[in-house]
Amino acid sequence: MEIAGRTYVVGQDRNEPKAAAHLYIGTFAEPGEPMCVRGWNRSDGEGYSIFRNNWSGPLCKTCVRRAQEQRDPVPSRHRETKWL
Repeated sequence: MEIAGRTYVVGQDRNEPKAAAHLYIGTFAEPGEPMCVRGWNRSDGEGYSIFRNNWSGPLCKTCVRRAQEQRDPVPSRHRETKWL
């Protein structure tokens, strides 16, 4: 998916399929960092596990807004997450 001339892959959380899907800068083969902190959904905010280009719910509004503004992705940071 392209937004404002940059390439993103949509990622649906593997454990929370009804949650909003997030945007990750990069391609299907190499998804990069997410566009919002909630995209880091595992390992206490330092990892993620996603279904690439497969989502059933809405897209994260924060991710979409940041992509449209051509902002940089959000680096990982330690925070409590539900999943390992």
